[in-house]
Amino acid sequence: MKFSLSKSKLSNCLQSILQVVPTKSTLPILTNVLIEALENKLKISATDLDISITANIECSVAKKGSAVLPAKILFEIIRELPESEITVESTNSRVEIKIPNGSYKIASVSSDDFPKLPAVNTKKEIKIEADDLIKMIKKTTFACSTDETRPALNGVLWQTQGDRMQMVATDGHRLAKMSVENTKLKGMSEDIIIPPKVLNLIPKFIDGGNKEVGVIFGENNIIFNFEDTILTSRLIEGPYPNFEQVIPSENDKKMVISKDELGGAVRRVSILSNTLTHQVKFAIQGNKLTLSTSNADVGGEGKESIDCDFQGDNIEIGYNANYVIEILTKMDSDEVIFELSQPVSAGIIYSPAMPKEDFLCLVMPLRLAD
Repeated sequence: MKFSLSKSKLSNCLQSILQVVPTKSTLPILTNVLIEALENKLKISATDLDISITANIECSVAKKGSAVLPAKILFEIIRELPESEITVESTNSRVEIKIPNGSYKIASVSSDDFPKLPAVNTKKEIKIEADDLIKMIKKTTFACSTDETRPALNGVLWQTQGDRMQMVATDGHRLAKMSVENTKLKGMSEDIIIPPKVLNLIPKFIDGGNKEVGVIFGENNIIFNFEDTILTSRLIEGPYPNFEQVIPSENDKKMVISKDELGGAVRRVSILSNTLTHQVKFAIQGNKLTLSTSNADVGGEGKESIDCDFQGDNIEIGYNANYVIEILTKMDSDEVIFELSQPVSAGIIYSPAMPKEDFLCLVMPLRLAD
C-alpha cells in the first residue's frame, strides 16, 4: 500500500472518524482504524460494534492495499505534523509516514482481523431533508434515559407514519417530542429506536452544502449516507412505551412567561436546592410566579419573583431545576408557555413560535414537602 495526500485532508478525516473509536475496549482491535487505499481514493473506517463510520477522501494512490493502525497514535502524529504532502507506505507489518524532512513508523495489524462492517445497499436509500433531521435530533436527544434497566428509553423513537415524521425521547421524568412534515418516508410505518450517540454525530457531518441525507432502514440497523461519509448504527430493540398516554390533554392552567427571566431565576434559586432532587418550588398566584427553595444541609433559602401572564387557579408545584433549564434552552422564542393541571400532574412546555403539535416538552413534578 502506498498513497500521498495533504496533511490537513488526512487530519480532518481522522478527527471525524475518531468520534466512534472507543478509548478502552475489551477488544483491542476496536481502538484501531482500517485504512484502505483504493483507485484514487482512501477509505478509512472505525467501529465500536454499535456504531460504524467510513469516510472516503480523494488521494493519489501508487499502490493499492490496506492496513489497520492505532487510531489515537496515528491521529496525534498527523495532527502535529507541519502542513505538507504526506506519503504513507506499508511494508510487511509496519507503516511508514514520510514527510519532506522526516519519517515515522508504526506497527500495523492485518486487515483480516478488523470487524466486518455492515453492507450498504444504496438502492434502498431514501433522501430526507437535512434541516428537518437536525431539528428533530437537537430538540429530543437530551431527554433520553441512561438507565440500563429500561433499554428502550436509552434511545430516541423515530416514527414515520403518514404525512409526518417525529422523534420522541423520554427518561420517565421528562419527555421531548418533535414532529415535521414528511412525504419522503410515506411508505415507512415501522417505529425504530435509535441510540442518541449516533444521532448526535449526524449534525457534525452535515455542513451547509448537504441539503439532503440518505437514509437506509435495515432490519436491525440504520445507515446515514452523507456522500463522502457513511454512518451506521445498530437499533435498540423495542417496544417503546406508549408515550401518548402520559401527555395530558386537559391542562386547564396556562402561564406565559419570559424564557430568559425564568431561566436566570431558576438557575440562581437552584444553587441552594437539594443536591439530589434539585427541587425548586413554582408558586403561581395571579400574574406572579414565585420560585423558592430551601436546603437544610447548608442552612440556605432562596426566593425570587417574576411577572407572568397566568390563567387559572393558583397553584404550587415542584420541579427539578435542571430539567426545566434544559428544556428552556430548546425553545426558540422569547417567551414560553406552561400548561399545568394539578401539583402531581405533568406540565407541558412549548414555544408560542411553534405549535405544540410540532414541538413540546413534558416535565413531571416533584412532590413538595409539607
